[in-house]
Amino acid sequence: MSEENHIFRSAINPDKSWLILLLFLNGIIYGMHFVANKWAVDSGIPVFAYIFWYSFIAGVILLLLCICLREFPKLSPKSLFVFAVMGTTGIAAPLALLTWTASKLPAGVIGLVVVMSPVFTYIFSTVLKIEKFAWLRVLGILIGFGSVLLVYLPDASLPDPSMASWLLIALIAPICFAATNVFAAIIRPPKVSSLALSAGILLGGSLVMLPIMLISGEYWIPPADMMLGNYALITAILINLAIWWMFLEIVRNAGPVFFTPSNYVIVLSSIGWGVVIFGEKPSIFIWGAVIMMFAGVFLVNYGQIKKKS
Repeated sequence: MSEENHIFRSAINPDKSWLILLLFLNGIIYGMHFVANKWAVDSGIPVFAYIFWYSFIAGVILLLLCICLREFPKLSPKSLFVFAVMGTTGIAAPLALLTWTASKLPAGVIGLVVVMSPVFTYIFSTVLKIEKFAWLRVLGILIGFGSVLLVYLPDASLPDPSMASWLLIALIAPICFAATNVFAAIIRPPKVSSLALSAGILLGGSLVMLPIMLISGEYWIPPADMMLGNYALITAILINLAIWWMFLEIVRNAGPVFFTPSNYVIVLSSIGWGVVIFGEKPSIFIWGAVIMMFAGVFLVNYGQIKKKS
């Protein structure tokens, strides 16, 4: 934990029990993103334009908050580089890839692809010696992955062998998410708060999304014609105002691997939001997956909790 972050009003330094709570909260809030995305698509908002606008508006709001708290980052070449890289790996590249391949692969396959991020994060973290190898944490990651398998495996077969190439392309998305997790630990600029870094990442991501939006021809300027589209955009903005700050504070306090179970929480919470908002009925497999997910989170973080308590 860097001492320089203590000077920032937006920084927190909780114990591990509070970090786990924050991890679950991050996943639960992020899960609502899938609902907002559905609202956006149903109301006819172009996907790339939608990603651009919620990233840009959320980034501007966070930037204004940074100015109010006097946490405005120094715009050094390193900071700008980090904003661009993490905006690309955390927002523009993976979301564009998942959108591009969504019509090429079954939904179950896409769900499994997304939750490969914790596996890649652990591999990158151990190779770069950010985290020490521990069988208990590997077991926790595998159990968490198993919880998602329980939900998605029945629909995750490839009906056409030619889809294998699209699957390989889609796998770049979780690699991008994993890279973002690791980058948050190793290339974070000095004397930059998580709030300021969140603003930079969102604005960096929106700037990368801008040419993608223009090239694709998906022009759209808010507000939406349908009120549902406006609800989608506002919800996505509110979500991004919270999740990036939480993510960066969790990684700053406990490292990238500690954060990885949040990916499983995201997938399962998206199902929970579907139950609450769309009246979907979860099967017994969903409840089994929830139990496995809790077990996986405990095992991934048990070693650190025990070591630092």
